[in-house]
Amino acid sequence: MRWVRAFGLPLLVFTAVVVQRSGAGDFSLLGVHPDFVMLMVAAVGVYRGREVGALTGFFAGLVVDSFLTTPFGISALVLCVVGYVAGEVERVGTTTPLALKILIVGAASVLGEVLSSLVLYLLGIGNPLQSRTLDEVIIVGGINLVLAPLALGLCRLVFGPQERTPMLERR
Repeated sequence: MRWVRAFGLPLLVFTAVVVQRSGAGDFSLLGVHPDFVMLMVAAVGVYRGREVGALTGFFAGLVVDSFLTTPFGISALVLCVVGYVAGEVERVGTTTPLALKILIVGAASVLGEVLSSLVLYLLGIGNPLQSRTLDEVIIVGGINLVLAPLALGLCRLVFGPQERTPMLERR
């Protein structure tokens, strides 16, 4: 069990990338593919906090960017922001209800899709005002919202239970 704690985070990211790039990533709903890497980054951010979420998002984004044809670094930027924003739940404390954590994972996924669309627009690659963009935001956010309990459960399995220290004592 010690090796799971030592290699848990890279294993989670690697598993999300493999699932994304394998047959499960080919599943589509109305032509929109789910984003399992964004789901895992948001779950890690919610479970471990801002710093770990941002670093996980950055390195996972670099791995994802190596498979895409978009300019290198866009996914790293977007996933870094998603991990950081999802990690803001640590300000509430570790006694945050599971339902709120699930909603934060879904909201962070929606934010990631919107941010990705805006960054691509700023680079002259895409247009966020297309109806497909709204479909992507709703479908990816919805799928990640449904799969959030599974992702949070994997985080609990890898990282162990969260400590119950009050926020004022941590800083």
